[in-house]
Amino acid sequence: MTAGGTTGVGLRLPAADPCPFCDYLAGVTETVFVSRNERVAAFVNLRQYERGAMLVVPVAHRPTLLDVDDALLADCYREANRIGRALLHGFGATGLNVFTNAGVDAGQTVPHFHVHVVPRYPGTDPRRLFQDKNHDPQPINCDAIGAAARAALAGLNDWSVDGARWCAPAPLRG
Repeated sequence: MTAGGTTGVGLRLPAADPCPFCDYLAGVTETVFVSRNERVAAFVNLRQYERGAMLVVPVAHRPTLLDVDDALLADCYREANRIGRALLHGFGATGLNVFTNAGVDAGQTVPHFHVHVVPRYPGTDPRRLFQDKNHDPQPINCDAIGAAARAALAGLNDWSVDGARWCAPAPLRG
């Protein structure tokens, strides 16, 4: 499987050489990480079609969902869950989209498996997606968004998973 080629199951992959996400992970290109361990990383999506949109990726290069083993897939979605909880409570979001695209024809634009974690707010259009045509690019402060997300993640230690007890920090606005 090569970027811009096809997979063994017929998925057409986007062209990108080198992989921009691998460049982020290697420190070649700057990004704002929100979390990272030896297997999974989360960072601020440069396409902020909703305030706080994040991407969760495996640290090891895997082109699509079909290239990720069950354990790594579980790690990615476990982190997407954690990021989602932080965005809901730390950013005051009232909804959440969590999704992936596999192959060019499904909307994949970077040949590195990634999970979109997108907070949604009252009055926003849930059909508004990550594509450039669906939003007006505006200057964003990735550092501020990343800091707010990291602060919300730090507060997760006080939250119960079942929702019975919430000791979340006050929502961050702006």
